[in-house]
Amino acid sequence: MAEQRLTARQRDVADRLARGLANKQIAAELGISERSVKGHVSDLLRKFATPSRGGLIAHLVAQGSQPSLTLDSSQFAQYEAVPFMVAVTTGPEHRFLFVNALSAAVAGRRRDSLIGKPMKEAYPELDPAFSSALDSVYATGRPWSAPEAPATFPQDDGTTRQTRLNLLFAPLRDASGRVVGLLHIGTEVERG
Repeated sequence: MAEQRLTARQRDVADRLARGLANKQIAAELGISERSVKGHVSDLLRKFATPSRGGLIAHLVAQGSQPSLTLDSSQFAQYEAVPFMVAVTTGPEHRFLFVNALSAAVAGRRRDSLIGKPMKEAYPELDPAFSSALDSVYATGRPWSAPEAPATFPQDDGTTRQTRLNLLFAPLRDASGRVVGLLHIGTEVERG
């Protein structure tokens, strides 16, 4: 995706969104109203043609709104309490570096059973289409998304859970622009 042209204020809001800040926190940092922040977020959602805040954050990170990426798990700690699933994997084997609590809960796994493991070891049942998508994003540097993708998760307790997820995989780059990892953003589709 081509770099989007943003106003200075949109860039200020986008940088804070990429850090995982809530609207109230962004408003306080910028000295503007929460209503103004909501307006800027809506404008950014339209500019990036994404329907969700999680998708917007993934696009911003993929375009370099995360300064000096070092791929250290502490860099992603601000995504612990966001209301959507976030995981970070590194290398071509997609080894888990960070998994927020919501992502682990939706998958029915403990975080310690995921961190440090390659995707295929952590999720041996992974649908080949998702595995292929991860490999493609890592190889090409182009984000991939899937709305309402069916997902089945074997749980730690031996049961199986089926759900639908809105997913976005975005490349994470080092200072030279080389893809070194992936940001996984997801929301569980609410059942009506």
